[in-house]
Amino acid sequence: MSIKRKKNLTIKLNNLLNSLLFINLILINSISGISDGAIKLNIMCKDLFTCTVKNRCVQLDSLQSSFENATIGKNLYNELDKNIDYGCIFTSGCMEECNKCPLCMTSKQQLVDVLSGNRRSNDGECAVLVNCAGECVKESNQDLNKISYCLRHKCAFHCFDGSCPKCSAFVTRIFNQICVVGDFRKRIQEWKGHCYEMFRAIVMAKFEEEFIKTGATPSIGNRSGAVGLIGIVQRRARLL
Repeated sequence: MSIKRKKNLTIKLNNLLNSLLFINLILINSISGISDGAIKLNIMCKDLFTCTVKNRCVQLDSLQSSFENATIGKNLYNELDKNIDYGCIFTSGCMEECNKCPLCMTSKQQLVDVLSGNRRSNDGECAVLVNCAGECVKESNQDLNKISYCLRHKCAFHCFDGSCPKCSAFVTRIFNQICVVGDFRKRIQEWKGHCYEMFRAIVMAKFEEEFIKTGATPSIGNRSGAVGLIGIVQRRARLL
């Protein structure tokens, strides 16, 4: 195999891993209830969220440039997707912090479940999202590009459509950490809202067709528990 082909294969494998890690990272918050459990979880996982920026698992400089004088649109979601390396969060960048965070550790087992093709019952927690990820792998015929696209652009919607509210709450935590550290609220043109409201607008722009088709709205900040979680993270992030 030529060096060029090996390099292309490595890039595809890394993209696939990152896609799978993204889907599973946003699923794993289902192990914890909102409120007291979430507060305890925040304490256990705060170093992980800090590490994602500190150890460059998030390409903050690139995101700051993308958000500078920008308007809300699906391109910002794509930039977030491109500049957050979940493989780094799990392994090379934040392994120690991940091992201390139940969310991160459980996500590794979720990854095994998806790759093994284990389906969840229709009434199971986050079943739509989990089963969607499994179908992406099953129907891809081992085409890495198809798997990555399916996970990122088809399944990710179910994190935000209300079928897995704890998922959307956790992803919003990650965005909120980046938003505060990167000062996104001052970068977006004429933005007056909070970070979670910005993320909700970005998600709506990305999946607008899907939300219109299903009649759903982004499940971000519209539950008292989710707003409480976001408020906790905002207060902690300001102490960085």
